Amino acid sequence: MTATSSYQEKELLQRIAAGDQQAFSILFNTYWNNIYSVALVLSKSTAIAEDVVQEIFLKVWKKRAELAGIERFEDYLFIMARNHIFSEFRKLKIRKEYVAQLQQHFSAPFDTPEDHLLYKESVEMLEKAVVRLAPQQQLVYRLSREQGLTHEAIAHQLGISVHTVRNHMIRAIQSIRTYLMQQDNSLLLIIVLIRAML
Repeated sequence: MTATSSYQEKELLQRIAAGDQQAFSILFNTYWNNIYSVALVLSKSTAIAEDVVQEIFLKVWKKRAELAGIERFEDYLFIMARNHIFSEFRKLKIRKEYVAQLQQHFSAPFDTPEDHLLYKESVEMLEKAVVRLAPQQQLVYRLSREQGLTHEAIAHQLGISVHTVRNHMIRAIQSIRTYLMQQDNSLLLIIVLIRAML
């Protein structure tokens, strides 16, 4: 941690372990760029890199009780980030293969009633998941996925910070994923998950 001594970092970690959100913000602002840079190089996507950073720090916050016993947070964060990034990009590779197949399928004319029905049902299932979101999460998700706005554009339009937009998107996607995973139609589920997450 460049801006603080090891003693100050230890104190900061203890405050976070006790639930201090301000201390967590300091930690986030100190380290986020390191993770973002790595994720950006690997993914070549600013949106994916931003999501990765948010998800990793969400994990850190959820595991904050462990922080008080950590001697070198930088090492702890590196291991967590490495494992998360490798895991996510393995999934992303699979997801991209599915996306390519589905885009090819859906860009072709709908030749059969089954094609029409499958597409219609996928749209309806995703919509059911979206309308269950909290109002602000739903608004941010729709602006991002349906209107194609960047996090910065959404933040400007809604008068909130980019950090808040990212948090809303992470929670929205997690809620959508949880809802969709409870559904039964496996082929339809794959289609809707891809439409929701990318």
